[in-house]
Amino acid sequence: MPLIPNELFETHAIETGWRFGVIMTAQWRDLDAFGHVNHRTHLAWCEEARNRYLEAVGLPPLAFDSPGPVLKSISFNYDRALGYGDEIVATAAVVSMRRTSFRMRYAVWHHGCVGRGDALAVLMLNSTGEKIAIPPEVRSRILEMDQPQED
Repeated sequence: MPLIPNELFETHAIETGWRFGVIMTAQWRDLDAFGHVNHRTHLAWCEEARNRYLEAVGLPPLAFDSPGPVLKSISFNYDRALGYGDEIVATAAVVSMRRTSFRMRYAVWHHGCVGRGDALAVLMLNSTGEKIAIPPEVRSRILEMDQPQED
């Protein structure tokens, strides 16, 4: 499970309270015409952190015949620009859960916070589009990891 190493908390000035993060690097393809990391890249980093988080808490890897998260909403607020080659840590945490849905918060860090977001996801069986309950063992691991509010 990609728990955040202590040295990354210091290097990237990650706020306490985050437990799960993924290290990535801004690639050439991520840049816009001004040489900044494009806004969609931050969302892709959040997606990667979300998928790795869900695998770490026991959800099967994404496949057509298995349950997976379908986003109902997503938002991201940008605070600072990033450039080519910048190493980032994308953090993810579940802040609330219902029977079939959960809300996650995200942050992207590079020597401080460069932006924050959140998403509401519904767990669905990909082959049928049917909403399914968050499996008890996954729910238990999420509660252990983040202590989210349960509705």
